[in-house]
Amino acid sequence: MNKKILYHFLLIFTLCFIFKIIVDRIENLNPIIKSIADIRFSDLYFSINDKDDASEIFIVDVGQKDPLQTRKEIANFIKKVNDSHRPKVIGVDVYFDAKYKDAAINNLLTEQLSSDNVIRVFQVQKTEKGDYYPDHSYLPGLETNNSSQEGYSFGLGKPTEYPCVRYFKPTFQIKKQKSNHSINHISKLIAEKYLAYDNKKLSSEINLEKKMMINYNINFEKNRIDINDSTRYHELENKIILIGINTYNSKGYPLYTDDTHFTPLNKNYIGRSIPDSYGIEILATIVSNLIHNEYLSFNPILVKILNWIISILTYIILLYLFISLNESFIFFKVLSQTIGLLFLIIISLGVINFTNHYIDLSMAIAVMFIAAEIVEINEELLIKIKPEHLIKNFLNYFKTK
Repeated sequence: MNKKILYHFLLIFTLCFIFKIIVDRIENLNPIIKSIADIRFSDLYFSINDKDDASEIFIVDVGQKDPLQTRKEIANFIKKVNDSHRPKVIGVDVYFDAKYKDAAINNLLTEQLSSDNVIRVFQVQKTEKGDYYPDHSYLPGLETNNSSQEGYSFGLGKPTEYPCVRYFKPTFQIKKQKSNHSINHISKLIAEKYLAYDNKKLSSEINLEKKMMINYNINFEKNRIDINDSTRYHELENKIILIGINTYNSKGYPLYTDDTHFTPLNKNYIGRSIPDSYGIEILATIVSNLIHNEYLSFNPILVKILNWIISILTYIILLYLFISLNESFIFFKVLSQTIGLLFLIIISLGVINFTNHYIDLSMAIAVMFIAAEIVEINEELLIKIKPEHLIKNFLNYFKTK
C-alpha cells in the first residue's frame, strides 16, 4: 500500500509539473487560470451572512458629471454641511486632475478641502524604474504632504490584476531620497480621526504593517445620499462622510465603470462578469471594520498547511477505498465526496462566523471534488506504465554502466 501511494503521488507531481509548463507557455490561458485561482468557497459566507445597516458612516454620491461641475458641487457640499451639520470626518475619494482649470471653482474647492475635518485621497504612481511616489494632483494653494489629512487608496488594485478585493494594507512604504517613507491608507486616517473625537485609538491588536482582510458585513444602501439632496444633510451631523462615485442601476449594479471592483458580494460567485461595488463603498467597509475591530484575521501559512494536509489525507483515503472496495467504490465515492464537501464548507463558514478568522479551504474542497476521479485515472496509468518494471530497468541500466 505504501509503495502504491508513493507511485500515485509521483505521478500526480509529474503531471502537475507538465501542466504548469504548458499553462505558462500559453499566455491566452492566463485570464482563465487567474479566474479559477481567484475562486474562494469561503466567499459564500459574505453572500449568506446578514449585513448590518451602517449607522455612523454615510456615502455621498457625486455621480459622473463634468469635472468642474463635480468640483463645484463637492466644495458647496462641504461648506454647507460644515456650517450647519458638521460631520466628524469627511473623506474625499476623488482625484482632482491638474488639467481642469477654473480659478474661482478651484480656489473654492481648495478652501473647503483644507478644512480640519477633511481627509483627501492621493494616487501612488510608479516610475519606469519601479519606484513609487505620491501624486497629490494640483490645486493652487492646497497644502500637500500632510500625512494626517491625505491617504492613498490604490491598494484596492485593478480588477484585471486583482480580480476580487479581499485585502487592503493600512500603511505602505515608498522610497524617498534613499530612505523609506511610510504613507497611510485613507481608511486608516478616517477611522483614527473619528475615534480621536472620543479619545479612542485603533485596536492595539492591529498590525498596520501587514495586509488585512476586509469583512464585508455592512450594508450602506440606506446611508447613500446624492450630493445635492440637502433634505438629508441633517443626518450627517457627527458622522463619517465619504464622498465619491456611488450610483447604482435598478438591478443593483454600478451604473458607471469608473472605480468599480469585484468583491466577495458579487452575485455571480463563479465566473464574475460585472463588477459589483464602487471603491468608495469598499473604503467605507474598511473604515467600519477598523472602528469596530471587526476585520478578519488571516494566516496564509496556516491556511496553506491545512489545505495540503487535508488534500493529501483525502487522496490517501479515497485510494484506500478504491483498492478495498473495488466495484463498490463508485457508490462510496459519491457518498464520501458529498459528505466531505459539505463538511469542509461548513467548517470554513463556521470558523469565520464564530471566530472572525478567515479559513479558506478552497484547495481542499477542489481536491475533495476531483480526487476520486484522479485516483481512477492514475490507477489506469500505473497499470500501463508499470513503475516496478521502469525502476528495475533504470537500475539495471546503471549497473551495466
